[in-house]
Amino acid sequence: MFLGGWAVMMCVGMLPGTLPVTRMVAAARGRLQAIPFVAGYLSVWLLIGVAGFFVLSPFAPAVRWAGAGAALLVTAAYELSPLKHACLRHCRSPLRVLMRRSLTGGVLHGFDCAGCCAFLMAMMVALGLMSLVWVGVLALVVFVQKAAPWGERSPRVLASGLVVAAVATWI
Repeated sequence: MFLGGWAVMMCVGMLPGTLPVTRMVAAARGRLQAIPFVAGYLSVWLLIGVAGFFVLSPFAPAVRWAGAGAALLVTAAYELSPLKHACLRHCRSPLRVLMRRSLTGGVLHGFDCAGCCAFLMAMMVALGLMSLVWVGVLALVVFVQKAAPWGERSPRVLASGLVVAAVATWI
């Protein structure tokens, strides 16, 4: 059941954020080359979902005990981290994707995207927010961070909102 929800989340939440890069691959190499690119990208997220399920499942009681506020604060801290910034920089300027074959470029872009979004995804799983509405909100956040002209500054805004939400859970 988890993997089915994860697959829906990948298609609804993650694919829209990679459309600009997919278009770039299709324009540079031809439309058919977008298929292995997207396959490589989705394979990374599928592996993350499987690994995340087996890694996070034993910790589910601890996450429930620590509460939503803790999950929100950890995600907020990651949004401000140098690793998040580096991964987002690669996602927003994916020229190295074109330097590789389409499948390899898709895998690389998948890892960059995972570096940007893994904590957001873990937070959604931990908080049980895997409904289509929350996945839509995640898709919007990912799209803004990866494609909007001001997207590089958006993690600071998101982190502030997450901190406010965390505090609100404790009040």
